[in-house]
Amino acid sequence: MTKVYIKNGLMQDRSFSFKKKTLLIGRSSTSDIQINDSFVSRKHARILKLKDRFFIEDLGSKNGTWINGNAIDSGKKIEIQEGIPIRIGDSLISLDKGPMGSLPNKYLTGISSQAAAKSKSPTFKDRRIRSRENVELIYNVCLNLMQSLEVKEICENVLDSLFYCMRRIDSAHILLAEEGTQQPRETAVRWRKAAGTAKPEYSRTIVKRVLNEGEAIMMPDTSLEDGHSLSDSIESMGVKSLMCVPLISKLGTRGVIYVQSVRTAHGFRKDDLFLLTGLSTPAALAIENALLHSERKQAEEALKKARLEELSITDGLTGLYNYRYLMQSLESEYKRALRYKHNLTLLMIDIDYFKVLNDTYGHQCGDYVIRKIARILKRNVRGTDVVARYGGDEIAVILVETDKSSSLEVAEKLRDKIAETAFTWRGKSVDVEISIGLATAPSTGIENSEGLLNAADRALYRAKTGGKNAVIAFKPKQKKK
Repeated sequence: MTKVYIKNGLMQDRSFSFKKKTLLIGRSSTSDIQINDSFVSRKHARILKLKDRFFIEDLGSKNGTWINGNAIDSGKKIEIQEGIPIRIGDSLISLDKGPMGSLPNKYLTGISSQAAAKSKSPTFKDRRIRSRENVELIYNVCLNLMQSLEVKEICENVLDSLFYCMRRIDSAHILLAEEGTQQPRETAVRWRKAAGTAKPEYSRTIVKRVLNEGEAIMMPDTSLEDGHSLSDSIESMGVKSLMCVPLISKLGTRGVIYVQSVRTAHGFRKDDLFLLTGLSTPAALAIENALLHSERKQAEEALKKARLEELSITDGLTGLYNYRYLMQSLESEYKRALRYKHNLTLLMIDIDYFKVLNDTYGHQCGDYVIRKIARILKRNVRGTDVVARYGGDEIAVILVETDKSSSLEVAEKLRDKIAETAFTWRGKSVDVEISIGLATAPSTGIENSEGLLNAADRALYRAKTGGKNAVIAFKPKQKKK
């Protein structure tokens, strides 16, 4: 004959036979199986025998009826097999003496499945928010979360709300996944004074599991857990019950909310799990909004800083680097050339008869010519070379890792490009030519970056005084014998 056996709890090792087709289970004295457990409702569930099949039905209990760790819908008849573990309150029951094993004491639930179950069954409505006051509280929490753009403030508000709603929480943590590594990082923590003055720890094993799998875990009584489900920290901290739910947003799992109780087993019930997962959704979205806002703000600040830095090193007329940047680059490139035994060349370029051009056509024409020459020079050197406005109509070009012979070729090419380019100002053709002075280090008479600049400047002077439209390389003075 098939019987109902109670494996543990207040009525451990007792069995009940089917004297009729229905066995009523509850706290009431009229129940066929009376379980005096505060977690069991007066009329909790009933088991029905229909021919050779057996069914169980939850009767709208407060804490639900669980089969293999899954809550069943109230009012629905669910078929059960022999040996399958059923939890009612703190008791495990099964049909016959089949091997029940140990009922998973943790409840796994995804956000979507929890929401679906909540919509199907009125028993999933949290009794803590039945009052108008608590409904308004949850509404205001969600509203405040979406209005804040500070991640830490959002997380602290969530924990404050949980402590208000759940009196059995001793400590709670919110941990967010770090970008790239996905390692959990503690962002907010709360604990009650009764739990001690030192900041409490949490189970890193549980947190990482929820973070990786994206499913909530509930352990109403850690003493009923099998060994591999527990971590050393749970036992060493004396955790009696815990819950951990993922913070899932549109971009994935952002982190977890972890709560625990060290005072008593069964500190949390299934309603607490549903409340926690319910709050986790708006919390995750609020955190995501705050993180995106922070990333956008950082990007804007970085762009602003880059623009300011660019303005500080850029010439306003030509868009080339300015004198300040030229001096810094010349110094650093000179040191690098010495360290790696490379050549470094500096070209000093001046527009021939620029004063006459300004006097004839005006300063606007002069600015137009300088800008156009700057573009031509920039297009005809390498990206690693530095083109900068030295001042007035003079432009300097730093040719990195370039010897004297190659530099002369580059300089002649630049002079030819300018000479063959048509310059037209207000319908009139303007003749434009340049002179270039060139100096290469290392060289006799050049001992530092300032010496390289002076050498190129002297070479330019010789080009200007020697007839213009020319390229002249620096030659050190010969010592008299």
